[in-house]
Amino acid sequence: MEINSIDDVNALNEYQKVKQIERIEKKIHRLSFVPASTCAGLIMWFFLSTWLNASWTPMNLLLIAIAIGSVGHSNVQRTDLLKQLFKLKYGE
Repeated sequence: MEINSIDDVNALNEYQKVKQIERIEKKIHRLSFVPASTCAGLIMWFFLSTWLNASWTPMNLLLIAIAIGSVGHSNVQRTDLLKQLFKLKYGE
């Protein structure tokens, strides 16, 4: 694509901004599934361990701690992406 005028530069910048907004919105949408899928995984693990009459061990607590950490990290990432999105959409 050849850039021949200031209008072309502005249009290219606007196009790149729209594409970046779409990428950020897609990432936010994917990260919104982390808490629900983690909860579903923990529930399935709980029912399986109850069905097998497994006793609680430190490894079970480690699994819960990892699940809490991953949900917290995904929430931090979503917050950062939302900040970027607002900067792009509404300016700094």
